Amino acid sequence: MSVIRFSTRDIDESLRKEMVDALYNDHVRTSVDFQAGGPAEVDIRLRTVAGVHLASANTTPVTLVTPADEDGLLYLSFAGGNGVHDARREDLIFRSGDVNVMRRDRGTVTTLAERCSCLSIAMPHSAILDRIASPDSLFQTRTLRDPASHLLFSYAVSLLHSEAVISDAEQAVYAGHLMDLAVLMLGAKGDSDEQARRNGGRAGRRRALKADIAAHLSDPCLTLGWLAKRHGVSVSYIRALFYEEGTSFTDHVTAARLDHVHGLLRDPRYRHHTIATIALMAGFGDISWFNQVFRRRFLATPSEIRDSFAAE
Repeated sequence: MSVIRFSTRDIDESLRKEMVDALYNDHVRTSVDFQAGGPAEVDIRLRTVAGVHLASANTTPVTLVTPADEDGLLYLSFAGGNGVHDARREDLIFRSGDVNVMRRDRGTVTTLAERCSCLSIAMPHSAILDRIASPDSLFQTRTLRDPASHLLFSYAVSLLHSEAVISDAEQAVYAGHLMDLAVLMLGAKGDSDEQARRNGGRAGRRRALKADIAAHLSDPCLTLGWLAKRHGVSVSYIRALFYEEGTSFTDHVTAARLDHVHGLLRDPRYRHHTIATIALMAGFGDISWFNQVFRRRFLATPSEIRDSFAAE
């Protein structure tokens, strides 16, 4: 499934609640009620990956009503603001940066008293319960400072912001990684710990590293040592992560920079930039070497790529 994006900005206010309610009910079986006296404004991203439901929202004050669910979904909420979960009249106050876990076999009312951003992940409870050390861990509040929580958050966000269409086979892999990371966050038991670290932990870390690389392609500081220090891991660990995919850190960065240049050459806004300038913008310091690797990758020169799209 591709990402569903929705914003109330261009919709008549009288229709906003109904449309947001329909989207959330269809995706995560939660109804929405904007608080009286204020504007009903929300930007939403939704994606389902092989039975794991992802939803992010930037919203004005709102109340979310989640009924009891016979399927027993596990509901992970990453708070970007302050609020209260009321589950069977047991209030749980949460603050920005908290990660709360709720079982969907209990009805829950969540009140967000201020504008905030939040991320929700719903996954089958049965796929998680047998793999965690203690069921009591389900009801402990965590924070994004916890490495496993942060990896799960980053992995989910990257899927919500990817425009790529995901095949059924890829969905199964990504859903498995999300559940492995959830197990790590909740405290895996026995063999499940090794499986979760090997699959979810390494996949989550690799995805976080790639996202950081993509955000710093033009940065001359983008080296293996710099990246390892930023993520608190060793250089050899990063090398191993890329080796598992049959590539290296250097080859991945080069390929990402080449793809970035290719995209800029197709963009009419950069038509009047020289090719050397575009290469430098993408992080290439040696223009001669850039021309060689570009032609090897795309079987054409940068000028030929630019001209082919200009002629369309």
